[in-house]
Amino acid sequence: MSNVGLELLKKTMLYFPTRFLICGFFFSYILLNNTYLQTTENQILLDLFQFFQIPSHTDNESLFAGSIYSPTDFSPPIKTQILFLIFFPALAIATSASFGKRVRILFFGALCFGALVITQFLAIMAMLALHISSYNVFLVLSILSISMIGGAFVEMTLFSTITVPRSTKVRVQIKRSYVEQYIYLAMVFSSVVLLIYLITPFFQISNDSPTTAYLTVSLSEFLFLKYYTSFFIYEVKTPQWAKGEQPSHNRRYGSMSMSFLLSAFNEEKHIRRCIESIDQAATHYPGKTEVIVVNDGSTDNTRKIASEAVLNLRYASGKVYNIPHGGLGYALQYGLSRTSGDIVFRTDADSTIDKFAIGNIMKHFMDPQVASVSGLIFPLEEKSWWQKLWIFRYCLLTFYKREWELTDSVIVQPGAFCVFRKESLIRVGGWADDIIGEDCEVTVRLGRFGYRHEYEQHAIVLSDIPSNLKELRDQRVRWSISFYQAFASNLNVIKERKGPLSIMYALRILQHGSGNASSLFVPFLLAYLITQHATIHSLSNLFVVLTGVAVIDLLTNGLQNMLIVYFLYKFKKSYLLKYLPLQRLYHFIQTMFIGPEALEILLSVSSKWKEHSKELTLELRKRVRHGIHT
Repeated sequence: MSNVGLELLKKTMLYFPTRFLICGFFFSYILLNNTYLQTTENQILLDLFQFFQIPSHTDNESLFAGSIYSPTDFSPPIKTQILFLIFFPALAIATSASFGKRVRILFFGALCFGALVITQFLAIMAMLALHISSYNVFLVLSILSISMIGGAFVEMTLFSTITVPRSTKVRVQIKRSYVEQYIYLAMVFSSVVLLIYLITPFFQISNDSPTTAYLTVSLSEFLFLKYYTSFFIYEVKTPQWAKGEQPSHNRRYGSMSMSFLLSAFNEEKHIRRCIESIDQAATHYPGKTEVIVVNDGSTDNTRKIASEAVLNLRYASGKVYNIPHGGLGYALQYGLSRTSGDIVFRTDADSTIDKFAIGNIMKHFMDPQVASVSGLIFPLEEKSWWQKLWIFRYCLLTFYKREWELTDSVIVQPGAFCVFRKESLIRVGGWADDIIGEDCEVTVRLGRFGYRHEYEQHAIVLSDIPSNLKELRDQRVRWSISFYQAFASNLNVIKERKGPLSIMYALRILQHGSGNASSLFVPFLLAYLITQHATIHSLSNLFVVLTGVAVIDLLTNGLQNMLIVYFLYKFKKSYLLKYLPLQRLYHFIQTMFIGPEALEILLSVSSKWKEHSKELTLELRKRVRHGIHT
């Protein structure tokens, strides 16, 4: 093998996702190729049945319980459990984290197995008590419980192993009723349950197979159905003033002043255009407008260009503050204390503001409970297909925001375009300056204080979007890391139970856990195919499995693609339809490579820091930029 080939092989093996996938295949093959796990779980269940004096026995690795004369097959879906269980040893072996953290990961894996067995036992007991003797019903209950328990333990493992911020405590500022939001939440989830019930027979799930396993890790994707219901309800209930500009309201919100807050680090390429676009937007807003630029220790010409652009402002006033590099959160906090507006428009220095954006946003702030409003973000350029795919994401985000707003459970307002009521922002303490994901963290914290968040699709910002795979990788790895830092900062919201936000927050964590488990489905499926013997029966079974996986994948992605097509036509971007098939490739890259890489960065850096600190966050940012080769 040539030196070039050896070097390529070395880099491939040093790349964490490669090691992670290989370990996933290894443990899948071991567990699928023997019956140890099946025998162990069956024996535990038999002992539990014996303790409660319930007739039961095993026959050819199958488990039966209930009546002595006509027992019901309650064989646990081991293959489906394996897809979740292999996550723990695969991560523990592949990671470069400390020995102690590896042991902790394996310990949680053992706890997960125990929780799955107990859950199976409780499901069987419930069915026996209700005199239900259908294996298909048991399998459906197992799929639901494995998805929830597996996803929960995956995330419990990571949140307890990674060094994350402590969850903040809050004191509610606005006390209000959430009855209406709970009603909408019940309507949304009832419709999802009904739709899933109607389509479940289509899959013909009747045994434990990779198809069943894939359906289990894809359940969160089926929750996409709730966005359809939410969008319909929102369009029916939205007040007229929120659907279009009403002149009578213009004088009311026009009395509020606005401050545009820009944090800039080496943004010489874009910042002039950004400031000029704000000046143009100010011509269409009767209130006072100012621009506050915080030059966060830039090493290029950002300071000079920003100063020149501010001096040339015609319709807005502005100031430039130069500080040593301290990170985005610190720069935003520094700038917040120097704004004078009633409303703070936080945007990125590489963005441009639509000239009509201010008016469309400001009408939402007539409601004193509204703390923030976000708008629609489109790419500044549409040169590469990565940038074109990004438009698909914001088409979906428009749909997501309708449900989040309807149930008062907005989890993130994007940093590139988020407008805050300054008073509310100051009352909750502003942005965190020691984490990645300050936009998500402050959004949830405002919600915990009792404030509301809204979305305005008629307000548009054009932002610089990753144009190649490397830039996309840098951004998405950073976002994946921000999930753990931002969510850890607000974990107390789950036990506060002060609105649907608590429920949706917990659900989002469970969905994220299932997503982490799904990253190993490909090596799991490959191991399954290898362990099958080359017979006519196995080939027929293989066809059924692959067909089932394809149907589930087409259905889950089809739900999203239908919405993308709708919004592409609505936003007059139907010319992008030809890129729609690439949306699946983007999702594949995110699931198989970017997500696991983010986990390795978090675990390896956490091995050096026992407590969360700003220095840890700076190290994470450094590792994101330079990648991992451990």
